[in-house]
Amino acid sequence: MKYSEMLKKSKEKGASVDLTPSYFEFKKEGTNIVGRLLGFSPVKSGLSEGFYNQYLMDTDGGLMKFHLGGAADKEIVAQLKIGEVYFIEYLGKAKISGARSVNKFRVMQIDPSLSEAKDVPF
Repeated sequence: MKYSEMLKKSKEKGASVDLTPSYFEFKKEGTNIVGRLLGFSPVKSGLSEGFYNQYLMDTDGGLMKFHLGGAADKEIVAQLKIGEVYFIEYLGKAKISGARSVNKFRVMQIDPSLSEAKDVPF
């Protein structure tokens, strides 16, 4: 069977999975996302010489990618586990030394016993 035929049959059966994430942005206080963390990877910042993480999460609305910022990465990344379900809420900006500010987030891990095992394609 040709690949194009496989694609057609897979779509007809509803058996294909779109792996293209949408970009989620934390625009204002209270903006939040909930889903299963699939992974994260470092991205070089265009504003500074540092790096920040880009996260990939499976949500009720499909795959979403987003970033939290370098300061938040340093606070939470060691606690995150790939495959667990998290709620992340933007709390706004906090002023730090000088005229600088950082984004603040509330991150909650959802009770793993409530989660059904799910095959993750990564």
